[in-house]
Amino acid sequence: MSFWHLIFLAKVGLYFGGYIGLNWWLNLLLWASMLPPIAHNGWRRARTAIAIPAAIALLYADSYLPSPARVLSQLKALSGFSADYWLELAQRVFNPEMLLVGLAGIVLYSALARRVRAGTFALLALLSVPVVAALQEQAATSQTTMAAANGSNSAAAPNDSQDTSPDALLQRFYASESQRRVQFTAPNGPPAFDIILLHVCSLSWDDMDFVGQRDNPFLKRFDVLFTNFNSAASYSGPASLRVLHGTCGQTPHNKLYEGIDPQCYVFPNLEKVGYQTAALLNHDGVYEEFAHALEQRGGLAGKLQSNQGAPVHMQNFDGSPIYNDHALLAQWWKKRSTDRSTGPVALYYNTISLHDGNRVPGMASRNSLETFKPRLVQLLADFDKFISELEASGRPVVVMLVPEHGASLRGDKIQMSGMREIPGPRITLVPAAVKLVGMKASEASPPPGPLVVNQPMSYLGLYTLLGDLIRDNPYANSARPLAERLATPVTTPFVSENADVIVMRNMEGKYLMRSGNGEWVPYNY
Repeated sequence: MSFWHLIFLAKVGLYFGGYIGLNWWLNLLLWASMLPPIAHNGWRRARTAIAIPAAIALLYADSYLPSPARVLSQLKALSGFSADYWLELAQRVFNPEMLLVGLAGIVLYSALARRVRAGTFALLALLSVPVVAALQEQAATSQTTMAAANGSNSAAAPNDSQDTSPDALLQRFYASESQRRVQFTAPNGPPAFDIILLHVCSLSWDDMDFVGQRDNPFLKRFDVLFTNFNSAASYSGPASLRVLHGTCGQTPHNKLYEGIDPQCYVFPNLEKVGYQTAALLNHDGVYEEFAHALEQRGGLAGKLQSNQGAPVHMQNFDGSPIYNDHALLAQWWKKRSTDRSTGPVALYYNTISLHDGNRVPGMASRNSLETFKPRLVQLLADFDKFISELEASGRPVVVMLVPEHGASLRGDKIQMSGMREIPGPRITLVPAAVKLVGMKASEASPPPGPLVVNQPMSYLGLYTLLGDLIRDNPYANSARPLAERLATPVTTPFVSENADVIVMRNMEGKYLMRSGNGEWVPYNY
């Protein structure tokens, strides 16, 4: 029984450290089942043979790893990983520091187990879990009551008769979002500018901080910078649908794949006010049928443009080609500029140049975490050069930078670097920005830099701004300034999710997480 005590002490330690959850009564039951001595060797071995797989299954259930159903649903996608990428992931999971800590714990326990009653400490540790949880719940309830009484976060504060549980807050969020819409209104005549939406895979504010690029000069070229923009998704498929359905309020993850109100489709609605729409990818769009989803569920049927003319500058984690961003965008813009018969154009551009597992020819390192910074610097330089070419053309263009989600470079306590099963703020708070190319600078003073919007925003706020620009031409001499247009931005509380996990920011600004149909737990990343 001795080392079983160590297992339960270690699990309780991991629980209080925030690394795993803990079903305390199931763990207590397993611990108690191993306590009675059994003299017969055969029966003792049989008990151990049953207990070991039970302990492994319980550890998996207590962890924040994806559910077995989620893993099974992703087998086809995982099978597309190259051998190189699998090796890289294995090196992230098993590292020397983790092994040394484990060995040190075993040695320390072995030395102390002969002098102290480890079973007593294991029992007290397991019983402390529900006691501490009850005290924390009581404290959280008191804080919520005080916050509501003081009127803090009044927009989200429930009245005295409303349920303040996380489930109730989430349901009220979805009910409110289901009522919100943005409707593009056609101006008198065709719209005054083109639109280019740059949808970037794997870039969050935390990633930029991690590689020292938060103050990259490229972001200072924009006119509006959103520092608290939530992409609400941690994977490319749902992220693309959210940005393409963004003229409606935020929907639950599963509803992205059900029937969508026609008013929610961004690009078909742009067509209604005079735009010709197009889509362009710097990859083949085959993995997880990404291109197919854009056409069938994103409102871009028949809009995908050929990318075969651009040079390949790296390989995806499945070995497929990734095309050079600047060359591809410049090639599209040249074709668009020479076609005088077309009216205003709206382009959806998707790039995976920053995706985890990419391999860059000529770079010594094959570790995609180590190559992320040079890949990011190159991508921003490509975008910067493209915007300069737009400016040189003299045509008015509204450029919107909207990352899909982050790369999770830093990882956190409960998921390794590169893993994005838990859509926390390090992954879904992304650097969104808007630039009005062709806007004449004020002669009185140099440009002061972007207008920074710190309020919690998401797609509805972004498209509300776009709708205002379409309706009231920002390039006209009498146009209202951006600061006036964003004086009261349309905000969205933080809720992010994937197929199995939801992360929500509560009234006190703390993050809560729910996996599957489980309980809400603090997400202390």
